[in-house]
Amino acid sequence: MAIIKEGNLSFIFDFDAIKFDDTSYYREHFSKIQNDIAAVDILAVNNGIGYLIEIKDYTHPDTENLTSSNLIDAIVKKVISTLSAILPMKNNAGNPEEKKIAEYFVNSSQIKVVLHIEKPPARRTLKQSCYDFQNIETSLKRKLKPIDAHPKVVSKENLKSLPWVVISI
Repeated sequence: MAIIKEGNLSFIFDFDAIKFDDTSYYREHFSKIQNDIAAVDILAVNNGIGYLIEIKDYTHPDTENLTSSNLIDAIVKKVISTLSAILPMKNNAGNPEEKKIAEYFVNSSQIKVVLHIEKPPARRTLKQSCYDFQNIETSLKRKLKPIDAHPKVVSKENLKSLPWVVISI
């Protein structure tokens, strides 16, 4: 079992998962290739499906405020950067756990992109409280179709049958 904390949320997995953007391979090696590299928060593999999970918890005060358009661009960039890091991580990571999950991911038969958003209470002045999950999902589908034709935008109350649990801490 893997428990990964991000902001005020805990993600509980009954399968292999790591906080990708905190791995030593990403932090010490891959992110130093150039300034614009970014990464998703969680890399997980279950039953031949590799999950790229990005978390935006707008109930947490430190979460970067983005328009929905900028959010979509950031997710696309993080997905592409993460995918480009996984193969060399499989071959070159010094940490056995990082190497193992990268190998599982490379051998997966399907890739799923998941954007987990927790919206703040509704306020007209806060863009994130008005995010339309359906519109974000549609835009991600258009941009990420070659990687995942059906990316999901979820929250802890609506995980859309994903195989993990999210709780507030």
